[in-house]
Parts: sequence; C-alpha cells; structure tokens
Amino acid sequence: MVVLAHNWGKPTKMKTGTTFFTKKLDQHSRPRLAVTLGDPAGIGPEVVLKALVDPAVTANCEVTLIGTRSLLQSTYTQLRHLGSSEIVDPDRLSILDLELESAVERQITTGSGNAASGEASFAYLEKAIACTLNGEFDGIVTAPIAKSLWKAAGHNYPGQTEVLAQASGVEKFGMLFVACSPHSGWLLRTLLATTHIPLRQVPDTLTPVLMTTKLDLLVECLHQDFGIETPKIAISGLNPHSGEQGQLGREEQDWLISWIEQEREKRPGLRLDGPVPPDTLWVKPAQAWYNTSPSNAAHDAYLALYHDQGLIPVKLMAFDRAINTTIGLPFVRTSPDHGTAFDIAGQGIANATSMKAAIQLAGQLVRQRKNLGSYQ
Repeated sequence: MVVLAHNWGKPTKMKTGTTFFTKKLDQHSRPRLAVTLGDPAGIGPEVVLKALVDPAVTANCEVTLIGTRSLLQSTYTQLRHLGSSEIVDPDRLSILDLELESAVERQITTGSGNAASGEASFAYLEKAIACTLNGEFDGIVTAPIAKSLWKAAGHNYPGQTEVLAQASGVEKFGMLFVACSPHSGWLLRTLLATTHIPLRQVPDTLTPVLMTTKLDLLVECLHQDFGIETPKIAISGLNPHSGEQGQLGREEQDWLISWIEQEREKRPGLRLDGPVPPDTLWVKPAQAWYNTSPSNAAHDAYLALYHDQGLIPVKLMAFDRAINTTIGLPFVRTSPDHGTAFDIAGQGIANATSMKAAIQLAGQLVRQRKNLGSYQ
C-alpha cells in the first residue's frame, strides 16, 4: 500500500545553456512537467539527480518529481559518499512524495529490483497520469521501469506506453524515438509500427489498417509537435531486400507496396518513400547524423515495421541521447531510451544525457502544442 504525502521543496533556480531551446522563458509560460523516478532500485533516481543539476535542463520548464523522497535522499547520500558532485540536493527540488509503508521500503535495495520496487514504480506512474489528466501538469517524463517486476507485483502490461494509453482512454498510439545529433544537429525521428511482441508475430500483426493508423499518428505528430507541414517519410520493407520481388518474402508484393501507393494518392502533400530495403534504410540517416552528407538528403521521419528494425540503428547512433515519446496521447510523454541498468545502479556511473534530453524535449513539445492551441 502506498500512502501519499505532498512535500514540496524549494525549486532550484536555473539558467540557460545548450539545450533544445535558444531562449529562456518567463515563469508563467514554462511547461509544467511531472518526472517519475521509475524503478527506485535502478538508475532512475541517479539520472534524475544528475539531469536536474544542469541549469540548462529546467531553464524552460517547471519540474516536479513524483516518487519517494526518502529513497531519493538515500540515492543522493550514497552518490555523495562515492564522490559524485554533479548531482542536485533533493531539498532543492519540488517533490510529490509517495511514501511507502516501512516494511515495503525496507525491501527496496539499489541495484536489486524486486516486486516491491516494481510496485513503487507503477504507483509513481499512476500518480503522474492522474495528476496530468487532472490538469496539474502539461506532460510526463518517465524514468525506466522493469516490466518483469511490474508483473511480479501483479501488473501485466507490456510497458509504460500501454498504461499511459489505457489510462488516457486512447486506442491509437505509437512509440516515436527522437534524437538530436551532437555532430550535425540533425533530428532523427523513428516510429515503430509494432512494438513489444515476439518476432514471429510481426508479419501477422502488420496490416494495411495498422499501417494507416501509424502513418496518421506520425503525420499528425510531425505537424503538431515539430511544425512540419509536408514531411518526407521513409517506410521500411519487412523482408531482406524488401522481398526481392517476392523471392525473399511476399508481404511487400501482397500488400505493402500497394498500400504505400494508395497512401501517396490520399496524401499528395507528403513524400512517402518505400518500401525501402531495411539494410539500406539507415544509410542516409547515419550520414546526416555523423555530418558526412547534407542533412536535407535524409527524411523527416522513418517508419520501421518492428522493434529491432527501428531501434538497433537508433541505439547505435544515439544510445545515450535517444528519447522515447508516446504519440497519440492527450498530453506529452517522453522517456530516456534505456533501461533500469540494475547492474550499475548506485555506483555513480550512470549517464544522464538521455534523461536530460527527455526533459528538454518534453518542454519543447508542450510549447509547440500550446502555440498551436492543442493545450488550453
């Protein structure tokens, strides 16, 4: 059982720096973001403390942490003991404190996740969603959780994305991964048509109806969140060489090619390329990422057909920088694209780059939606 107690600390004063933003906002226009601690036995508390010590991260948003203050304080104390100096004191942060029963809290040990830490992380997410739907926040940034520990705690969901969608009453949603290149400044955007399902289920799950839904979400997101009116979108093939005219798989010939042609006719303002062979789909984005060719040669977004097809290249290029954002929700949600990393939790070596980027991008997306009138 989780007992709630609202403990609001004094917000840290921040200044601008190198971020997604170029201009510091006044306090009244700053997006209000809820940041969950994720699984408290993982690296979530550490990367949050490291992210929020950077003045650039909160220069353009108001952040409230949702988690257990005592566990966050323990992480802070442990990291300070290890010599970590680039972390923020929890007393300087605004925290919505979800207190745990003492018997439950004693079961939570940094670096060793279990059902107790899984239950805590689920409670943090539930509270963040409830508060956001109630209008208290404009968006949510989620630290990583362990799906197996959710299951151990009795919560059978594929991941946080599905909980967010269900709680919001949304049936059409997607996982878009965004990363800004440190080499060229180019922005990589990759949407997954299917997500956390076994590979053998992918061909049967992919249908023209599903692809149209995902493309609708992607086009709307590019307009609503990134201000792109007429995007260039590359759509991957499923089989090697996109099926080699049916010799290496029939999906492209049977329906994918005709579906793309129909979508081109329906959407004359867009440029839809595909099905692009999966092994060559990522050549131009890699060149744009590493600044070896003009970034305008790449596409505005990439639609990958299954999890690893999209995320292996994303993580090769942007492992410490990629951000998972859930599209189709009535509010902004972002998350660092890494896991709980129990094996390094509490050692002071977790990289907070992706968490920083997730908070900054969430603020940017809220601002963009407000400018378009998507938020009141």
